[in-house]
Amino acid sequence: QIGGIIYGISQDISHWMSKTMPSDDINATNKTKDKVFPCLLRLLGYCVTLLSSSQGIMDVNNKSDLTAFKEALSIATVICVPFVGDGTFKSGKFSIGTLMDWIVENSKDETKICNPMSIAAALKYCSPSPYSVMDDSDLMSSSSFMQRPVIDWSARSVNFIAPWSDCLGFRTAAGVLKQIHTASVIGLPSRMNAHDGNEHSSTDILPLLQSISRHVGVQVITSTVRAFFYARLSYPSNSVSNVSDVASKPVGSYIPLVRRIGDEKRELENQKPDVDTSDLTKEHNRFRVSAATLIFCAVLSQHSSFKACDSALSDVIPVALTLLDDVQSFHQGLGAAIILSAIESLSPFGPDTPTPAFVAKFNPFLTSAFETAIQHSGREEASLITAICFAQSKWIHYLSTLSQHPNCIIPQATVNALARKATADMMHRVINQVQFGGRDGNDERIAGMLVAGINPLLALLANLPDAASIEITRVGLSALLPLIGWCGSSLESHAIHISSMTCMLSLMNGAYPIMTKHGGKILTEVMLLLDRSDKDTAYLSETNSDFPCGSDNHTAANVTVKVALYCGAVSLIVCGESAEAVIQHVKSTNLQKPIDRCREICDLSKKIRP
Repeated sequence: QIGGIIYGISQDISHWMSKTMPSDDINATNKTKDKVFPCLLRLLGYCVTLLSSSQGIMDVNNKSDLTAFKEALSIATVICVPFVGDGTFKSGKFSIGTLMDWIVENSKDETKICNPMSIAAALKYCSPSPYSVMDDSDLMSSSSFMQRPVIDWSARSVNFIAPWSDCLGFRTAAGVLKQIHTASVIGLPSRMNAHDGNEHSSTDILPLLQSISRHVGVQVITSTVRAFFYARLSYPSNSVSNVSDVASKPVGSYIPLVRRIGDEKRELENQKPDVDTSDLTKEHNRFRVSAATLIFCAVLSQHSSFKACDSALSDVIPVALTLLDDVQSFHQGLGAAIILSAIESLSPFGPDTPTPAFVAKFNPFLTSAFETAIQHSGREEASLITAICFAQSKWIHYLSTLSQHPNCIIPQATVNALARKATADMMHRVINQVQFGGRDGNDERIAGMLVAGINPLLALLANLPDAASIEITRVGLSALLPLIGWCGSSLESHAIHISSMTCMLSLMNGAYPIMTKHGGKILTEVMLLLDRSDKDTAYLSETNSDFPCGSDNHTAANVTVKVALYCGAVSLIVCGESAEAVIQHVKSTNLQKPIDRCREICDLSKKIRP
C-alpha cells in the first residue's frame, strides 16, 4: 500500500509537470515550482520513511514483497533525480561534460592514464605512438593543455536546463534521495558495504545514486527508468491493470519525443481550447529525458555480474537509441553519453564472456543512428559532435573486441568495414569544416572529431593485418594534410596540428603499401609546420612576460615540434624515396634551421626503425 502511494505521488508530479508548464504562464510555473512540487516531494519523503519503517514486518524471504519494496524505492528515485540534476548547480541542471566525467570516473580501464579526449590520449593511443620518444615531462606535465579535453564542456548549449526546479525543489529532492538511500540500506542489508552507511552531502549525487543502485539492484532501476521514459510506469511492474490504465489515457504522448499521427486531434478533443499542447508535452518529455540520462550514466557501472549487466542494458539501449535518433542535437549528445556508459559498464568482463544480448538485436540500429547523428550535428556545438564521435569509436572498438570471441556473431571483416566507413564519414565532415577555417568554433570542433573519433579508429585499423586503411587513404590525406598546414598559433591550432599528425601516423601505418607515393606531400607539410613552430617558439621566448616558460603556450609549441619530428621520421621509414627527396631538397637550400630539423628527423628515423 505504501508503494502504491509512492506510485500515486509520482503520477501526480508527472501530471503537474505536463499541466502547468506553458512558457507564457509564468505565474502558474512559479506557483508550481514554489508550492506544488516541494509539497509533493515532502509527501514522497514521508512515504519513503514509512516504507523504511515497515521493513520490520516485511518478509525479506518473500520474493513479491522484496520486489515491491525495490520497485517503490526505484520509482521514488526516478522522480527525485530530475529535481537534483548533477548536484552542482542546485537547480536540476546538468551538463554533458558532467556526464562524461562520471563515465570516465566509473571506467574500469586500469591502463587509462589521461582523459580519453585529451591531447595526451591522442599521443598515447595512436599507432605508432610518439609517446616512447617523448619526455614524461611533456606528456604528464601539469600543463592543462595536455590533460584537459580538447573541447569546452562549459558551453551553454550543452547544459540541460530544468525549468521545474529551483533551490527549494533541489533541497527537498536531495533530502528524499538520502531517505531512499537509508531505506535501501536498512531494508536490504545483505548488499550493504562498509562505505554505504556514510552520510552523503546534498551535492554528492553520483555516489548516492550508485549506492542506491547497489542495494536496490541495477536491473530494477533500469527497468523502472525505461518504463518511466516511455510513459508505461506501473506499480507493481507486473500489474496488468495499471499498464492498461496508463496506455488508455488519451492525454499526452505515449512515447517521448515522437508525435504520432492523430495525436493532435485526440489532444484537442480532450484539452481546453486555450491550452498549447505542444508546450505541455515538451516539458514532460524533458523531465523523462533528465531522469533517464542522469540515472543511466550514474548507475550502470554498479552491476554485480554479467547477467545483471546484460539484463540492465536491454532496458538502457532502446532509450539511448531513441535519444540518439532524435532531431535535436542535444538529445543526440545525451544518447551518445548513455551508450558510452553502457560500453564502459562492460569493460570489466574478459574476452571469454558471452556476447551481450543487445548487440545482435540493436547493432544495425546503432550503426545507422550514429551515422545519421554525425551528419546532422556537423555544424552544432563542438562538444555535441565530439561526444557522438567518441561514442561511435568506442562502440566499434567494443565490436572489434567481440569479434575475437570464438562464437562471435559479428566477424572481424564486418567490423573493419564499419570502422573504415565511420572514419571516412567523419573525415568528410572534417573536410567540410576546413573550408570555413577557424570561424564559429570550427577549430575546436575539428580537434574534437580528430581526438575522439578519427584517431582511435585509425589506430584500430593500423593494428590490423593486411593494411586495413588502404581504402580510405585518399580521403584521409585530403582531410589531414590541410590540417597539418593549418595556420595559427593558438592553443586550438596546436591541438589540431598534434591530433592531425597522430591520425597521419596511424594512416601511414595502416596503408603502408601505397604510402610510397605520398611521402613528398606528407613530409613537405611537416617541414612547413616545423618552420612555423620554430617561429612561434622564438616569439614566445621574446615575450616571456606574457607567456612564461611552462605555460600552456610553451607546452603546446614544444609538443608540436616533437610530434612533427616523429611524424617526419615515420614518413621517411614508410614512404621511402618520395620522403627522402624532400630531405635532399631542404638540404640544398642552405637554410641552417631547416637543415638542422632534417638532421633531427633522419637521426630519429634511424633510432625508431625496426
